[in-house]
Amino acid sequence: MQHPAAVPALCAALERSSENPMVRHEAAEALGSIGKEECLVVLQQFLGDGERIVKESCEVALDMLEYENSEQFQYADGLVNSQS
Repeated sequence: MQHPAAVPALCAALERSSENPMVRHEAAEALGSIGKEECLVVLQQFLGDGERIVKESCEVALDMLEYENSEQFQYADGLVNSQS
């Protein structure tokens, strides 16, 4: 689900208020993992969502997005650190 081609479907799931809150939660997390600018905009829109799980998921997803786009995030860091 981390492929940018999934962004429109994930945004649609998050935006659909009639959708199960857990589906919306998973969509928010996936958007945070993708980490693109369009994901940031959508996640920010739902920080005030009426569903607590959706709101909190968007907060976490924004943190994930920020971390994945920072210089601190490196996939191989865990491997390098474990060999030290």
